[in-house]
Amino acid sequence: MSLIMLLYATVCQLGETWWTVALVFFALTNFYMSTMEEYHTHILFLGYFSGPVEGILCFTLAALASGVWGPGFWATDLMQLLPLPASVLAQLPVLTMAQSVVVGMGVALVPTVYTSFSNIARARREQQLNVESAFADSVPFAASIGSVIVWLRESPEVLSNHLVLFLSFVGFAFSYIVGRVIVAHVTGAPFPKLNRMHIPVFLGTFNALAPRLGLTKIFAGSNEVVLIWMCLVYTGAQYAHFALEVIGTICSYLDINCLTIKHKKTN
Repeated sequence: MSLIMLLYATVCQLGETWWTVALVFFALTNFYMSTMEEYHTHILFLGYFSGPVEGILCFTLAALASGVWGPGFWATDLMQLLPLPASVLAQLPVLTMAQSVVVGMGVALVPTVYTSFSNIARARREQQLNVESAFADSVPFAASIGSVIVWLRESPEVLSNHLVLFLSFVGFAFSYIVGRVIVAHVTGAPFPKLNRMHIPVFLGTFNALAPRLGLTKIFAGSNEVVLIWMCLVYTGAQYAHFALEVIGTICSYLDINCLTIKHKKTN
């Protein structure tokens, strides 16, 4: 998911900015909420604006726009294209075409998240289960997103120079977190909350906040990229282990191969 949104941000010429961060986090939130909703309702419901459908269509249209009008298209002031009086346009915020994509995605996310919570509440009431405890399952995800935002705010050099590397590690971490929810739903296990992928996120945030707490920042300045590389290696290895373990378990249980056909033995 993060890789696709990084490509999207590249197509839209967003660069290493908060706009790219917002684009990635909006997509991750959409994905997580749909997965959490499926866990509690046992129904896969794609929201009004979902990544596999509208997201891919928007990405395709964005790529076509860049191909037809060139990358400079995304720097065009959206407000100047609206058929509105100059007095009205003067009151509106300045938004480029690229930034309007992020704003539009954020607006579309609101009804999607609301619908997910509504469906979860209805399903829990039908099952005569506590609604608040189900809503609480979103807290670890929100805490993780909040921690990453704090890390970037406290380390502007990471945002401006190492954002692709940073979001790659974040992508592995959140893919693992969502993957655990999917496996828990399939196996009927309790909803997974904190896990090993939260460790690098919280440790990195603590390192970034150290000066505000009167402590010495262990990975400071340009050395912080070393910490990000460590987080990337750790999360990448953990996600690979998780994926291989799930694939191996399923293949063993069903007596099949992955990506190849397992022929029955003949006497």
